[in-house]
Amino acid sequence: MRYLLPLSLLVFAAASGPTTAATFGKCKFDKQSFAFAGTPAEQASCLLRKVKILGNVDAAPAQLPANLAGFIGKPVTVSKAKLRQAITAAGLTEAGVGGSLDDPLSRGNTNNPNAPQARYFVIHDTSTPNLVNEPFPADIDTSNRVNRLDRYHDATDAKAHIFLNRKGETYVGHKLNVPWRATKLEGTIGTLSRGMFIHIENIQPRRKHPSQPDGNAPTPGFSSTQYDRLALLYLVASTRAGTGLVPAFHAAMDEGISNGHDDPQNFSLADFDAAFGRVLAGMN
Repeated sequence: MRYLLPLSLLVFAAASGPTTAATFGKCKFDKQSFAFAGTPAEQASCLLRKVKILGNVDAAPAQLPANLAGFIGKPVTVSKAKLRQAITAAGLTEAGVGGSLDDPLSRGNTNNPNAPQARYFVIHDTSTPNLVNEPFPADIDTSNRVNRLDRYHDATDAKAHIFLNRKGETYVGHKLNVPWRATKLEGTIGTLSRGMFIHIENIQPRRKHPSQPDGNAPTPGFSSTQYDRLALLYLVASTRAGTGLVPAFHAAMDEGISNGHDDPQNFSLADFDAAFGRVLAGMN
């Protein structure tokens, strides 16, 4: 399934600048189509390539696991009533997952009504707190020192739409209908990209390492509860879009751009897919 541009969007794209074939990033974001190269599944395979230490990204496309492969780019028909039940069962509210399920997502070009809705669900890690020489705490998944969300509070300039800690708690920096940019790639593309990406920051501490001055991450990288909540957020955003969003790693988006990022570290695509499968099973 490829994204097909309606006539109104073709007119908008033509009016927004020269019709050059310039693309951006390793996965080739095109300003005319508001999409990376390939089908949604092919885009996800590029954007979910494993992120290794110091921001090195695997060259080979990721092999999409079954639940994601059957969902990305497909129409979403889950029951909003059951999804609301799942949100409540997770101890969250609609406000705590980015706003009402009945609201659309942000649109490209800073919510231009002729631009498409957000298509990409970007997975980040906070890389904070940095414990420097201290070991990661034994209670890393419940420690208040690690999992504090108030350090990310900013009424006007939060760095992502939603922050998710290892206990499964959330802080909404921006509702999901607010256009936001949080990667080097988006800054390089410019205004047209603003609103095409939903950004989720997952709390993951780092520590100093003699050969890695930027710090290193715990193993496993994220808690099982964190994967469960991230999967729920992915379904929420996709339900609001009406189509299974294309998930992406921050570092894979920024690959090849100076001062690009190195997150998320130690992310298990298999664990995320299993969590997503459990969320989908709850919709039956």
